[in-house]
Amino acid sequence: MIAALPLAAQDAIQFDPATTQAEFTKFSRLLAQGIYATPVEPARARGLLGFDIGVAATAVPVDTSASYWTHAVRDDFTVSDYVVVPRIVASKGLLKATISGMYARVQSADVTMWGGALDVPIMSGGLLKPTLALRAAYSTLSGSDVYDLKTYGAEIFLSKGFGPITPYIAAGRMKLDASGRVSPTITLTEKGGFNRYTAGVRLSLLLPKISVEATQGEVRSYAVKVSFGL
Repeated sequence: MIAALPLAAQDAIQFDPATTQAEFTKFSRLLAQGIYATPVEPARARGLLGFDIGVAATAVPVDTSASYWTHAVRDDFTVSDYVVVPRIVASKGLLKATISGMYARVQSADVTMWGGALDVPIMSGGLLKPTLALRAAYSTLSGSDVYDLKTYGAEIFLSKGFGPITPYIAAGRMKLDASGRVSPTITLTEKGGFNRYTAGVRLSLLLPKISVEATQGEVRSYAVKVSFGL
């Protein structure tokens, strides 16, 4: 699902001993929104021969001068005050469902991020009828010596195609499980969650397919995907 997470070489996440629980919570919630396993497309069931593979990216705004950020990173890895998470996304139809997988490995560092999502339709769409589907997702960030992060959640999607254009909306809740070692004797944890509200549109050209979406979670984040498939 992910091609490269723009962290600095070695372990870019390194907590200052002065890091507070509130700062750790804020940092973890923002990073969790960035690595959440969204395939960046409307939830639906693909046919058994259906597949899609492409490159996506999620951008989450952060305040790089805030203590929750400066106390958590050794070298700033944002792009114009956004944490940008590019990734490879592959989806496969299972006749009555769609499964998606995502993977990333940080270049020159032993940090990986992977995840997956499963779409199950509640109501199949048609000429006049929209598609209503449930999506469950899971992701994990690992390899850091001082930080572990997992996310999981469920969302309900409503979409309707109009020729090559398919607008969609979604609402759900995601949770995170984070653990960070601040010092040899102090470890901070966060097991909170927050709601996700997403609006997006998918443009299905012959080649390629393009999806863009905005999500309101801990903050307003944006995602885009360019892909090919059936």
